[in-house]
Amino acid sequence: MTTIPAARIFLPALSRRTAARVLAGSVLAALVLIVVAYGPAERTGPLGWSGDAKAFAHPTLPGDRIVTGTLRNDGSAPLRLDLADIRIIDGDGGTVPAASVFLRASGESLWGQGLASTPADSELQRTGRIALLAPGDEVPLTVAWHAKDGDPERVDYGRGSLRLPQ
Repeated sequence: MTTIPAARIFLPALSRRTAARVLAGSVLAALVLIVVAYGPAERTGPLGWSGDAKAFAHPTLPGDRIVTGTLRNDGSAPLRLDLADIRIIDGDGGTVPAASVFLRASGESLWGQGLASTPADSELQRTGRIALLAPGDEVPLTVAWHAKDGDPERVDYGRGSLRLPQ
């Protein structure tokens, strides 16, 4: 009876294992290169910026930052956006305290605080607290925060997110 050296028995298994490790390492390296080269996605979900969103600091409030722009529903379904769902996210995934409104400026509500019923959608839209967007519709968005509270990168709206302009 002929004996087979142990190295010949384990060599095919070792080669498959090594090949699998090399392949996994190559795929991981390719993914890292893609993320480094292109960074996080400009957006996820159906909303996109329509035109240029602008970021600035007001001259009389140098510690505050403001982003204003127009959102467009590029999806195929209507969207209801609620300010309660808007979060401003920094590079580490943390939330930066901010004020948001679906307007180019703030306004007063005509709906009294002490009323038992919920304001009508038309009042919530007029005051920028909700936005109802059919496919292709646009709505302004203004977001403001204190620079000392963080350096946000994205606006998250619950169904997706957008990169904030710098």
